[in-house]
Amino acid sequence: MYKFYYSRPTTGRREHFEYRILTKEKTNRMFQVVSYNFKIVSGVPQKSSVTRVPEISKEQLEDIVPNVARKTNTSPDEFEELDLSMFSTTDEQLEFLKQKDRVDTMYIM
Repeated sequence: MYKFYYSRPTTGRREHFEYRILTKEKTNRMFQVVSYNFKIVSGVPQKSSVTRVPEISKEQLEDIVPNVARKTNTSPDEFEELDLSMFSTTDEQLEFLKQKDRVDTMYIM
């Protein structure tokens, strides 16, 4: 994985609403992107509006992220970026995400 982006507007905090953008660098130096809405309703996690972009350049990705923040009126304190590119293995990335409380361990075997 490359970077994870989380937008948490104040208005959706009661339902733990987040807009998530997950990115993965491919071997050809292009990126794959998945984005979706996430919220918890009656204790049940729900995803909606899932969008997948199979291939995008780094420049295009760098344009998209600030545009999302701007178009959703997300202030800096409502936006989080987690850079996973510094880790060489998936296990290291998972451990980092666990420490940040950004992974649901019930899905990890």
